[in-house]
Amino acid sequence: MAQFDVYENLDADTREAYPFFIDLQNDLLHDLNTRVVAPLVLKQSFKRAPIQALCPVVRGIRAHDSNEEFVVMTHQLASIPLPANQVPVVSLKDQRYVLLNALDFLITGS
Repeated sequence: MAQFDVYENLDADTREAYPFFIDLQNDLLHDLNTRVVAPLVLKQSFKRAPIQALCPVVRGIRAHDSNEEFVVMTHQLASIPLPANQVPVVSLKDQRYVLLNALDFLITGS
């Protein structure tokens, strides 16, 4: 797993609500057996727009619909066991600064 890679949620109990998750953990900590991730939720499932600074909107997760929007639920960070042999769907490393700014906003408020 690499930082900013997006993976399918394979957990049957949570997959409908959280179809994907993004790895936010720095690659320097690759020896740990866990990864810090945030779930991604379809933007259309929100009644009100999420706080953009905290929950950035990303696109390009599903190859068949590159305009489909997902919200990165930064405030729902979790640590998960390192998944075995799971292949990333896409990398969002081009969104690095937006994602790091959301984490900074979560922790420092700025």
